[in-house]
Amino acid sequence: MKKLSSPSFSLLFVLIGVLLAFLSVAFGPLLESPQPTPTPIPSAANADLEIGSTDGILIWAVLITLVIVVPLVWRLLQKPKHEPR
Repeated sequence: MKKLSSPSFSLLFVLIGVLLAFLSVAFGPLLESPQPTPTPIPSAANADLEIGSTDGILIWAVLITLVIVVPLVWRLLQKPKHEPR
């Protein structure tokens, strides 16, 4: 079997992706359930949470940001400065 060159392989990959995208758009609505989803009944575990509260999300966002930013800043501060000749 003949091996595909890089441009033809890329073109084939893009065409298959576009074909799958069109098929998912064409047949996607057929797979949806025709009945509406029933409203969930709140349980006792979720009764103490305030609806619309984003406190937990904010805390996690700050923690994730610190985990990413602190090592970057640390590395920048640890780089030795070049002395002019």
